[in-house]
Amino acid sequence: MTLLVCRTCPRYDPEQSGDFGRSLTAALAADPAADKIDVRNVHCLGGCPNHGVVAVDGPGKARIRFTGLTADDAEAIVKAAVNHDACLTGTPDDWNIPDALADRISSITLKRAPRHE
Repeated sequence: MTLLVCRTCPRYDPEQSGDFGRSLTAALAADPAADKIDVRNVHCLGGCPNHGVVAVDGPGKARIRFTGLTADDAEAIVKAAVNHDACLTGTPDDWNIPDALADRISSITLKRAPRHE
């Protein structure tokens, strides 16, 4: 399973740019349940100007982006990643989104099926 973490949030605050990614990555590293999660710090997830952005993703599954997060949400983020991984489709109706994150979904990106010609 893959957890994408924005490493530029808050992008529009140059003095604090990157703070979110660093603090969340540290909080995830301290959580033993996060050991099975592939955390990738990416340049941007397109959630600006609502900083504190992560996305859960997996091959053939919907990518779900959350915004307005802090390092205090690390436990809920780990639960979301694990639940998303256990789901076949990744669409929010098919897995248990932690209550702390349910109202912070900012994007759902469905994957296209492979083209067969």
